[in-house]
Amino acid sequence: MNAFAQLHMQATLNGCYADMQSGASSAVYRKSGLNQYKRQLAETRAVLFQKRAMQMISGDESQQAEARRESVLKRVTREFWTNFVVRGEDTAMLRHLQGKLREEFGQDLHFYYPPGDVQMTILREKEDGPEPVEPHMHAAIVNRAWQLARDLVASHML
Repeated sequence: MNAFAQLHMQATLNGCYADMQSGASSAVYRKSGLNQYKRQLAETRAVLFQKRAMQMISGDESQQAEARRESVLKRVTREFWTNFVVRGEDTAMLRHLQGKLREEFGQDLHFYYPPGDVQMTILREKEDGPEPVEPHMHAAIVNRAWQLARDLVASHML
């Protein structure tokens, strides 16, 4: 029930209550109030039905479906990203993402959170061992990795 209908119902019920307090017959006013409430409820349903029909005709339905799809895509990508970065799980999709990053940046990249730290660290493989990436590269790698993860998830969604 929308806000207008709730306010209208409250005002109607308050009006009936005030009339009952004035000494009028409570049974008559109660029945009248309930009948009026039923009419208002029917009118509200009709308005909502018409609004929904107009949305379907105008194409808002497709926009809402796209917004829902985008929301699900973000949620699944966030879970995929968590599995990749935080948990370090090893699945075919995660190996594919790691391979794409290797192709784009020319080296193996490792994402991890040092114990007790909230900042993610990205290490790149060098001959003398892993080395943290520069701060300006860190943001570029994270942004590109997120976009690749999002594209990978989107390609597997219907």
